Amino acid sequence: MASEAATILKHGWLFMVANVVNRAAGLLLLPLYTKILTPSEFGVYALVVVVSDLLAVMLMIGLNNAFTAVYFEHAEEEGRRRVVSTCLLALAGASAALLALCYPAGMAASWAMFGSTEHTTVMALALGTVALTTLFELTLAYYRVQKRSGLCLGVSVAKVGALLGFNLLFLWGLDLGVPGIFLANAASFAALALLLVTAILRGTGFGFSGAVLRRVVTLGLPYMPQSLLDIANNFVARWLLNILLSTAAVGIFAFGMRLSQILYMFLTASFLQIWSVRRLESQHEAVDVEQADFVFHLFVLVLTGAALGMALTTPEILWLIASADYAPVLSCMPFLVLAFVLHGIRMNPEVALLKAKRVGVLPWISAASLAVGTGLAVLLVWRWGLVGAAVANLGREVFQIVLTEAVRRRLADDEIPLRVMRLAWILLPAGLAYAVGWHLFGDSVDPVVTAYKVLLTLAFLLVSLFGPGIGPAGRATLFKLLGGRGRRVQSA
Repeated sequence: MASEAATILKHGWLFMVANVVNRAAGLLLLPLYTKILTPSEFGVYALVVVVSDLLAVMLMIGLNNAFTAVYFEHAEEEGRRRVVSTCLLALAGASAALLALCYPAGMAASWAMFGSTEHTTVMALALGTVALTTLFELTLAYYRVQKRSGLCLGVSVAKVGALLGFNLLFLWGLDLGVPGIFLANAASFAALALLLVTAILRGTGFGFSGAVLRRVVTLGLPYMPQSLLDIANNFVARWLLNILLSTAAVGIFAFGMRLSQILYMFLTASFLQIWSVRRLESQHEAVDVEQADFVFHLFVLVLTGAALGMALTTPEILWLIASADYAPVLSCMPFLVLAFVLHGIRMNPEVALLKAKRVGVLPWISAASLAVGTGLAVLLVWRWGLVGAAVANLGREVFQIVLTEAVRRRLADDEIPLRVMRLAWILLPAGLAYAVGWHLFGDSVDPVVTAYKVLLTLAFLLVSLFGPGIGPAGRATLFKLLGGRGRRVQSA
């Protein structure tokens, strides 16, 4: 009965651990960045990252998502090996071309972003890093479709070690500033990508198929404009803050986004690594839809609890890892973390559209969200500054999730819908808990107060677990899974 939920949770927690380790370097390095870099320098770093993200999207053309879909279209092992080698060889060629052009492209990007060539070196390093990072990410996508979660964990540990070592050397030891960050990233991904690509191609061979590449590009191209538009959505607020306020305001807002993004990196991305794979695999086998739906709501509960805990303990986080110059971020955090919770929920209808092969509609959804988000940002940043940028970001996410689900119901109505009332029974108690916590504790930093905040978060999780958001059928499945796990531990 609980086989589908057990399958998702079994691999899901291992992928979560691997993903947490994989992203741990970003979290561990954040205090180094915020202690060494001023808000203005961090603002420069954030703006350069936006440019490199745009290039990464164009280079990847939605490759990871398309790769997974095409991989499972082939039932035989030989066809799957051909898909892997074709994607790796094509991306390696594109990455080599980018490396050759990164300096002139960096000069053009510096002029376009800052109005001068002052940051050409930083831009060139960032663009070169993109070429190496995309190769690394595709190798991880390959290990995920094979459900080799243990190997993903080992690769992630190696990545963390390399990033920490090179960042400490270039940023702290040699005091290279913002260029040191991108130089460290380039060195880390160069070593890892070369090793992994070589190992995978030794196993799959060097087969190349033009038909496979065309199929991957056909499925992946709709993701490119969608991803570009999503990045543009994130860029608008930063650009307006830079124009209307200062680069330091960009740095503070980017710091808040970086903190909130931990929710995506550690939870949403980990969940999708098994959720999306299982949804695509279900085309070829019978799947208990109710169990899959239960796992989704359990994920939303955990994600919301993590967001609540982060919002409540932001004063402590700020005190631990950043200077007092970043304090204005406190007023932004409730809106930023809620936006990332909604982003995680939005993945459900997006994966449904991918499964139904209706991804061509996603760029239009992102374009509409960009228009709405830009209008909100222009109005709210001008009126409320940093807080306005955070509220505009949340408003855009609300619009996008509503539109995506509406389109999903029209084009893929046989897929699992978003159950609004069940989600509300998770989100609304979290909002109430945050309001109570902020009223009682405010921005005080004290060990006793921190303990109360943790208890408040745990109380929310307990109440929501036994509420309508999970429901009696979901709780029965959960307890059955926990009981089976307990019996296996005893027998072992």
